[in-house]
Amino acid sequence: MWESKLFKAGIGVVLVFLIIYIGSQITFIFRPVVVAFEALFTSFLIAGILYYLIYPLSDWLSNRKVPRPLAIIIVFLIILGLLTLFVLAIGPILADEFTKLVVSLPDQVENLKSLLENLESNPLVARFLDIEVLNLNNLTDRLTSMASAAVTGIVASITNVIDFLTGLFTTMIIVPFLLYYMLKEKGKNLIPDAVNKLAPEKYAGNINRALAEMNKMLASYVQGLSLVCLVVGILAYIGFLIIDLEFALILSIFIMITNVVPFLGPFIGAIPAAFIGLLDSPLLMLQVIVVIVLLQQLEGLVISPQIMGHKLSLDPLAIILIVLVAGRLGGLLGIILAVPTFTVLKIIVNHTYEQLKQI
Repeated sequence: MWESKLFKAGIGVVLVFLIIYIGSQITFIFRPVVVAFEALFTSFLIAGILYYLIYPLSDWLSNRKVPRPLAIIIVFLIILGLLTLFVLAIGPILADEFTKLVVSLPDQVENLKSLLENLESNPLVARFLDIEVLNLNNLTDRLTSMASAAVTGIVASITNVIDFLTGLFTTMIIVPFLLYYMLKEKGKNLIPDAVNKLAPEKYAGNINRALAEMNKMLASYVQGLSLVCLVVGILAYIGFLIIDLEFALILSIFIMITNVVPFLGPFIGAIPAAFIGLLDSPLLMLQVIVVIVLLQQLEGLVISPQIMGHKLSLDPLAIILIVLVAGRLGGLLGIILAVPTFTVLKIIVNHTYEQLKQI
């Protein structure tokens, strides 16, 4: 047993974790590493997502004999132009809806109070629910306390807001440079060449195949999911306009963003829309639910299969479990990265197993 490869590998893994644990207790060594990782992770993540979205266009220009640096600059100018047109097109509508939302907030609170009063006086509701929970005075006191706590928290966290804005500004500066060099170095086979030099010859081919599969999977996932979210957001906006729902653009953008979360995202995004519809009338809420259900059916049966296909080869139940566990461990970022991370790990395990079989 002492001479077996499995035992030696296990000892090596234990030693690695032991070194990491001991080193993590020495804060002056690991703290700068953690800070640097936190500072650069967001920038690399955003640059990586943008890379997978726009590298096909830069490759297309490069294949047309356009020098790669010039092709990248042309792509950047195209993106800047599209963003400008986007802001000019929906900026006024979005600003108008946001202003209207802020101005109408007191009226929305009054509508909520009226709704709660109606629920409190409804005998069916009172029969099945604890009346103390629906007591208007108690609920108003709770809402007031929550609002006071929120204001106090905002005032107390001005430093955090400043830090966030500083980090956002830094990210906006770093991302274009990272993206430029990622696009520029593409096609030079830097990673395969490094693998061929560093890895043993009998493992290099399998490692490069695994990396190529990961790259193809991530590209398909990012491009497909982005297009699906965009289509869902546009269809939601059209549906909300048809039923004359207030704040249609804000709500459809929220649905588009939450659609990043597999399976659960659409239901999360539908909650504010249904709530706004309920404050207007139960009939409008019903119409919102109908629009959301039709949209989800259309996405599940037509949009996602046509755009995403079955690239990930994951069972829906497995995806839901992965998302729930990742959300518990890593919060919102964990939810967003859960599916691609799990798929990458699946590719690594598959190729490792194939390599062990060959050995």
